[in-house]
Amino acid sequence: MKIKGPDDAVRKGIALVPEERRKEGILVQESVSTNLTSASLGKFSKFLSFVDTRGEKKISKTMISDLGIKTPSSEAKVQNLSGGNQQKVAIGKWLIADAEVYIFDEPTKGVDVGAKKDIFELISGLAKRGKSIIYASCELSEILGITDRVYVVYDGEVAKELETKSTNEEELLFYSTGGK
Repeated sequence: MKIKGPDDAVRKGIALVPEERRKEGILVQESVSTNLTSASLGKFSKFLSFVDTRGEKKISKTMISDLGIKTPSSEAKVQNLSGGNQQKVAIGKWLIADAEVYIFDEPTKGVDVGAKKDIFELISGLAKRGKSIIYASCELSEILGITDRVYVVYDGEVAKELETKSTNEEELLFYSTGGK
Protein backbone atom coordinates (compact mmCIF):
# COMPACT_ATOMS: atom_id res chain seq x y z
CA MET A 1 0.00 0.00 0.00
CA LYS A 2 1.28 3.44 -0.85
CA ILE A 3 0.32 6.25 1.49
CA LYS A 4 0.58 9.78 0.11
CA GLY A 5 0.00 11.64 3.37
CA PRO A 6 -1.90 11.65 6.66
CA ASP A 7 -5.30 12.22 5.01
CA ASP A 8 -4.67 9.29 2.67
CA ALA A 9 -3.74 7.08 5.63
CA VAL A 10 -7.01 7.99 7.38
CA ARG A 11 -9.00 7.18 4.22
CA LYS A 12 -7.24 3.81 4.09
CA GLY A 13 -8.23 3.01 7.68
CA ILE A 14 -4.97 3.72 9.50
CA ALA A 15 -5.07 5.49 12.86
CA LEU A 16 -2.19 6.98 14.84
CA VAL A 17 -2.29 7.65 18.56
CA PRO A 18 1.00 9.58 18.90
CA GLU A 19 3.35 9.76 21.87
CA GLU A 20 2.94 13.54 22.18
CA ARG A 21 -0.85 13.64 22.43
CA ARG A 22 -1.05 17.34 23.39
CA LYS A 23 1.00 18.36 20.34
CA GLU A 24 -0.10 15.78 17.76
CA GLY A 25 -3.06 13.74 19.00
CA ILE A 26 -5.68 16.17 20.24
CA LEU A 27 -6.85 19.73 19.73
CA VAL A 28 -6.34 21.02 23.27
CA GLN A 29 -8.30 24.26 22.79
CA GLU A 30 -11.34 22.43 21.38
CA SER A 31 -14.16 20.53 23.05
CA VAL A 32 -14.23 16.83 23.79
CA SER A 33 -16.98 16.47 21.17
CA THR A 34 -14.99 18.27 18.47
CA ASN A 35 -11.94 16.11 19.20
CA LEU A 36 -13.88 12.86 19.18
CA THR A 37 -15.40 13.55 15.76
CA SER A 38 -12.38 15.26 14.16
CA ALA A 39 -11.14 12.13 12.35
CA SER A 40 -14.57 11.33 10.86
CA LEU A 41 -16.21 14.63 9.98
CA GLY A 42 -17.49 13.16 6.72
CA LYS A 43 -19.90 11.04 8.75
CA PHE A 44 -21.40 14.19 10.23
CA SER A 45 -21.57 16.38 7.13
CA LYS A 46 -24.91 17.25 5.65
CA PHE A 47 -25.97 18.98 2.47
CA LEU A 48 -23.55 21.79 1.46
CA SER A 49 -21.02 20.63 4.08
CA PHE A 50 -23.03 21.69 7.14
CA VAL A 51 -22.06 19.66 10.19
CA ASP A 52 -24.76 17.60 11.91
CA THR A 53 -24.04 18.85 15.43
CA ARG A 54 -26.80 16.69 16.92
CA GLY A 55 -25.19 13.59 15.45
CA GLU A 56 -21.78 14.75 16.68
CA LYS A 57 -23.05 15.26 20.22
CA LYS A 58 -24.90 11.94 20.26
CA ILE A 59 -21.89 9.86 19.19
CA SER A 60 -19.61 11.89 21.47
CA LYS A 61 -21.78 11.21 24.52
CA THR A 62 -21.84 7.50 23.66
CA MET A 63 -18.04 7.42 23.32
CA ILE A 64 -17.56 9.38 26.57
CA SER A 65 -19.70 6.80 28.35
CA ASP A 66 -18.13 3.77 26.62
CA LEU A 67 -14.56 4.88 27.37
CA GLY A 68 -15.31 6.24 30.83
CA ILE A 69 -13.95 9.68 29.95
CA LYS A 70 -14.24 11.86 33.03
CA THR A 71 -15.47 15.24 31.80
CA PRO A 72 -18.15 17.67 33.00
CA SER A 73 -19.68 17.65 29.50
CA SER A 74 -18.98 16.87 25.87
CA GLU A 75 -18.40 20.60 25.38
CA ALA A 76 -15.61 20.88 27.97
CA LYS A 77 -12.21 21.83 26.58
CA VAL A 78 -9.82 18.88 26.32
CA GLN A 79 -7.00 20.90 27.92
CA ASN A 80 -8.90 20.73 31.23
CA LEU A 81 -8.96 16.93 31.33
CA SER A 82 -6.40 14.69 33.04
CA GLY A 83 -3.70 13.05 30.92
CA GLY A 84 -5.49 9.71 30.96
CA ASN A 85 -8.77 11.25 29.85
CA GLN A 86 -7.02 13.23 27.12
CA GLN A 87 -5.51 9.95 25.89
CA LYS A 88 -8.94 8.31 25.89
CA VAL A 89 -10.19 11.18 23.71
CA ALA A 90 -7.22 10.70 21.35
CA ILE A 91 -8.11 7.01 21.04
CA GLY A 92 -11.87 7.59 20.91
CA LYS A 93 -11.69 9.67 17.75
CA TRP A 94 -10.23 6.68 15.92
CA LEU A 95 -12.88 4.36 17.32
CA ILE A 96 -15.55 6.61 15.84
CA ALA A 97 -13.63 6.62 12.55
CA ASP A 98 -13.61 2.79 12.77
CA ALA A 99 -10.01 2.36 11.64
CA GLU A 100 -8.63 -1.04 10.66
CA VAL A 101 -5.02 -0.49 11.77
CA TYR A 102 -4.22 1.28 15.03
CA ILE A 103 -0.69 2.53 15.68
CA PHE A 104 -0.14 3.26 19.37
CA ASP A 105 3.09 5.14 20.12
CA GLU A 106 3.77 5.15 23.87
CA PRO A 107 0.02 5.31 24.62
CA THR A 108 0.43 5.07 28.40
CA LYS A 109 2.97 7.88 28.72
CA GLY A 110 1.88 10.34 31.39
CA VAL A 111 -1.29 8.51 32.45
CA ASP A 112 -2.17 7.02 35.83
CA VAL A 113 -2.45 3.31 36.61
CA GLY A 114 -6.25 3.26 36.23
CA ALA A 115 -6.09 4.89 32.79
CA LYS A 116 -3.33 2.43 31.76
CA LYS A 117 -5.59 -0.47 32.64
CA ASP A 118 -8.44 1.09 30.63
CA ILE A 119 -6.15 1.64 27.63
CA PHE A 120 -4.89 -1.97 27.75
CA GLU A 121 -8.47 -3.27 27.90
CA LEU A 122 -9.41 -1.04 24.98
CA ILE A 123 -6.49 -2.29 22.87
CA SER A 124 -7.31 -5.89 23.75
CA GLY A 125 -10.93 -5.31 22.71
CA LEU A 126 -9.82 -3.88 19.37
CA ALA A 127 -7.64 -6.93 18.71
CA LYS A 128 -10.54 -9.26 19.59
CA ARG A 129 -12.66 -7.40 17.01
CA GLY A 130 -10.07 -8.23 14.35
CA LYS A 131 -8.35 -4.84 14.22
CA SER A 132 -4.60 -4.71 13.66
CA ILE A 133 -2.54 -3.16 16.43
CA ILE A 134 1.00 -1.82 16.27
CA TYR A 135 2.17 -0.99 19.77
CA ALA A 136 5.41 0.97 20.18
CA SER A 137 6.81 1.34 23.68
CA CYS A 138 10.04 1.38 25.62
CA GLU A 139 8.20 -0.18 28.58
CA LEU A 140 9.23 -3.83 28.24
CA SER A 141 6.68 -5.08 30.77
CA GLU A 142 3.90 -3.45 28.72
CA ILE A 143 5.18 -5.03 25.53
CA LEU A 144 5.32 -8.47 27.12
CA GLY A 145 1.88 -8.02 28.65
CA ILE A 146 -0.04 -6.88 25.57
CA THR A 147 1.60 -8.27 22.43
CA ASP A 148 1.69 -11.55 20.51
CA ARG A 149 4.84 -10.70 18.56
CA VAL A 150 7.67 -8.25 19.17
CA TYR A 151 9.88 -6.50 16.67
CA VAL A 152 12.91 -5.14 18.49
CA VAL A 153 14.31 -2.04 16.82
CA TYR A 154 17.93 -1.00 17.16
CA ASP A 155 19.55 1.92 15.33
CA GLY A 156 16.43 2.45 13.20
CA GLU A 157 16.20 -1.14 11.93
CA VAL A 158 14.43 -4.29 13.04
CA ALA A 159 17.07 -6.22 14.96
CA LYS A 160 14.94 -9.22 15.87
CA GLU A 161 11.42 -10.63 15.57
CA LEU A 162 10.28 -12.63 18.59
CA GLU A 163 7.13 -14.41 19.75
CA THR A 164 6.10 -12.81 23.02
CA LYS A 165 5.27 -16.11 24.74
CA SER A 166 8.82 -17.34 24.04
CA THR A 167 10.80 -14.31 25.20
CA ASN A 168 11.51 -12.20 28.29
CA GLU A 169 12.74 -8.74 29.26
CA GLU A 170 16.39 -9.81 29.23
CA GLU A 171 16.21 -11.00 25.62
CA LEU A 172 14.40 -7.83 24.54
CA LEU A 173 17.07 -5.72 26.25
CA PHE A 174 19.83 -7.75 24.60
CA TYR A 175 18.55 -7.04 21.07
CA SER A 176 17.48 -3.47 21.81
CA THR A 177 21.06 -2.62 22.79
CA GLY A 178 22.63 -4.03 19.64
CA GLY A 179 23.06 -7.69 20.57
CA LYS A 180 23.26 -10.15 17.71
